[in-house]
Amino acid sequence: MFAVVNHLHFSKPVDELAVAVREEGLGVLSALPGFQDFYFVKTGEDRAIVIIIWQDANSANEGAKVFGPTWFAKNFAPFLASEQQRSGGEVVVKYE
Repeated sequence: MFAVVNHLHFSKPVDELAVAVREEGLGVLSALPGFQDFYFVKTGEDRAIVIIIWQDANSANEGAKVFGPTWFAKNFAPFLASEQQRSGGEVVVKYE
């Protein structure tokens, strides 16, 4: 299992962006091979953390090639108030 974490600072309210995530973003992500889970965490009125869980690093890389230049570029990138902080890695412990 592989997790990708993005810390995002927006120029518009997170609550408004959450609508697009629910209505379109999740459908795009869930159709990608290796996708497992998604969290959009509001940490402030204009800040959020996105956590995407993938089957493996390859799935995450391939998913980013599809999701980044399409849905993310249209729905998130125009509203970024600062550079995103992105990291990813293998999940080594999971509570079940």
